[in-house]
Amino acid sequence: MEVTLGELFSKELKNFPQSDRLLINKFIWHIQNFGFTNLEGRNKSSDNVHKNDPHFAQKVKYARENHLWHYHIGILAFDLSKPFGDRTSEYVLHYQRFSDRIKIVDYSAHPPFNLPTASYLR
Repeated sequence: MEVTLGELFSKELKNFPQSDRLLINKFIWHIQNFGFTNLEGRNKSSDNVHKNDPHFAQKVKYARENHLWHYHIGILAFDLSKPFGDRTSEYVLHYQRFSDRIKIVDYSAHPPFNLPTASYLR
């Protein structure tokens, strides 16, 4: 599967700690070689917004229109009390998921769960 980076994310990635860049590069390599099979962290559509979120409808619509997903990347660490494939972490990698490719667009702490702004989708 093809993996590309959004313009802003690509610029910001250069300034991330080396340990974070290594985990992000590991995710990229995994997707390129194995797709979404056997990822350690939780990987899910970003339209799964908490029902009590005051911006529920807008977030769901935005996530669906922009094909947004997020992956718990293991930064700072995976929650090992959860099973392999469903492990969570403080930070998530946001990406757009298409049939034959993904585009990584942002990286943020979760919670709170914030979707990437439109400027990151370029």
